[in-house]
Amino acid sequence: MKASPTPERLLAHADAALRSAMAAATARTPSRLAKAAAGAAYLDLWACERLLRADGGIRSASARFLVPRLLMESVDGLTVLLGTELHRANRASAEYRRRARLLGEAMWHPDHEERLMAVVERLSLPLYGDDRLSRPMTSVRPMSLPTALHRMLDDLERERRQLIDDCALSEGSATARDWARADRYALLTAAAACVDDWERRKGHRQHRLADLTRLVGALSRLAVRLDREPAGPDAELSGALFDEADLYCRTSSVVVRTARSAARQLAGV
Repeated sequence: MKASPTPERLLAHADAALRSAMAAATARTPSRLAKAAAGAAYLDLWACERLLRADGGIRSASARFLVPRLLMESVDGLTVLLGTELHRANRASAEYRRRARLLGEAMWHPDHEERLMAVVERLSLPLYGDDRLSRPMTSVRPMSLPTALHRMLDDLERERRQLIDDCALSEGSATARDWARADRYALLTAAAACVDDWERRKGHRQHRLADLTRLVGALSRLAVRLDREPAGPDAELSGALFDEADLYCRTSSVVVRTARSAARQLAGV
């Protein structure tokens, strides 16, 4: 059996898919939902890269399990941006279709259950020590946070504590409940990675507002996947990143890069 692509390689595919979709749709004025689709793909790309950097790269069980799904979902959503361009016989549309197909194949690679079980096995151990979820979602005092971010982090913190309690009661069997718990663990780990990155950078004056906008948007998308309340309507939160996504695609090279260089050049890196 051929090995599944690494999370880094999947980042390169999603990066190229976003660039191709933006290039194919450049002649049309995008609708509100089209802007949201592009912003969502940009945000998921950003969140996945943070998870990879924070949780051990390709050795991360959470990244190997979660990255294929998040990127496949957001890249699939770019069909709204493409519209009638989706099936055109031009280079940009064809490249988008190829990258989307590769992400779909990676999501349903024969080892997808093995990736899931690696996270389930992680949850058979107590969540303490070096595990990121052994610590609160943020060390920043609530009074210093914007209201929407404060509320969302409070909600994610309650989810983190509930997960720890649930894991303590687990019998270590591979049941549907354990699989759902693994999904929550991976999503919370990604959220924590985004928060940690923002806390490291929030003292920098340059792009501070853009950093906060990305954080709120990325956390909102993760919160929805956890059945938690986002900071606001997803279309508006994601659409707010359209101009930044467009600038990113216009100022970086369109030439297909290696996975390593793609990971270094993702948004905000």
